[in-house]
Amino acid sequence: MLDLKLDMGTEFVLLVLGHLLTIILFSAYKFRNSKQSVMDVFYAAKWLQAVTWGLFILSENTPGMAVLTAANLFLLLGAASEMVAFLQVTDGFSTKARRFYVYWTAAGMTAYLLVVLLHNTASLRIAVVSFSIAVMLAIPAVRLVSSSLNSSLSQLIGYMYLTIAIVLTARTPLAFFSLGLVDMMNPGVYQTLTFLALYALLMLGNMGFFLLSKERTDRELMRLASYDDLTGALNRRAFMHHTQQTLRQCRRGGIPASFILIDVDHFKTINDSFGHHIGDELLQEFAGKVHPWLREGDLFGRYGGDEFAIFLPGADEQASDEFAENLRAAVLESQRNRGRLDTRPEYTISIGVVTVPAGSDVPLQELFKSSDEALYQAKHAGRNQAARSGA
Repeated sequence: MLDLKLDMGTEFVLLVLGHLLTIILFSAYKFRNSKQSVMDVFYAAKWLQAVTWGLFILSENTPGMAVLTAANLFLLLGAASEMVAFLQVTDGFSTKARRFYVYWTAAGMTAYLLVVLLHNTASLRIAVVSFSIAVMLAIPAVRLVSSSLNSSLSQLIGYMYLTIAIVLTARTPLAFFSLGLVDMMNPGVYQTLTFLALYALLMLGNMGFFLLSKERTDRELMRLASYDDLTGALNRRAFMHHTQQTLRQCRRGGIPASFILIDVDHFKTINDSFGHHIGDELLQEFAGKVHPWLREGDLFGRYGGDEFAIFLPGADEQASDEFAENLRAAVLESQRNRGRLDTRPEYTISIGVVTVPAGSDVPLQELFKSSDEALYQAKHAGRNQAARSGA
């Protein structure tokens, strides 16, 4: 029969080597990507965990509790650091989360020290460490599992960590009733299974973190490729792409849609007279006025310079006229409510509107051309108004 028992010293050495190999790979990666703070936290976690298992090796041949205590304190710090890195890479590390991990880790370390000093039993030490780490794992696990916006990869990693958190939680009371069953320092099947679980956790953490980091980078690259940095609106290419798709859906669904083209009046004069930085501020301010009026599914893009476009699926002539007038009035009202210390020039907008009737097949380029003609009419009529053109 196959003997699954492994020498404890060998197990700890393998864990140290696993973390050291991770550190070497991270060091090579960080050499060219040193500005990524999320990587720094995970890198620190791997060092803490390597030290942890190194101290466990020393504790085998060191009398007293000093080395074993240090090993468990480093274990708590390493687990907390790794979970913080996972929260950061999933954009879940808020101020509240930061405070929690600081306080919870400090509480776990303090509780462990009090156990060693006041009531030093293996069962109580195991219970404190197990429950402390279970809670640390549960927070990012629940976040990864519960959010419908996360990918299948995120949810899979979340379920794995949640399983480990549940096992550690179950280990907490078992330490009081079946110490020999859950003490990894005693040779046996449990020690071997614990080692295999720890090694699986090491691989899960490393691969999971790298893959989630790649997902995060991909999302950021997609955002940079699709959005205008100055105003937060879709750039022209992304706006045209999404509008083309939505226009097809409107046509298939037999619903109307409206295309709106907007221009900031006398923007070149503002730039020339007050400087481009003032012009940029006005464009940002205008974009901020648009977003509150957008419904779910509406598209807002920067067409170029001071020209913006809005696509309103489901909006007929009346709805699009109301939208245009509300937006024009909101911009005008914001100029009147400026404080005395705001020395920026006042501005207005001109708007061209065109509506596609339900079921009509009008190319997007034709919509742009028609709305551009309507915009020219609004400017020619005196600016600070909206004009309409037929599709």
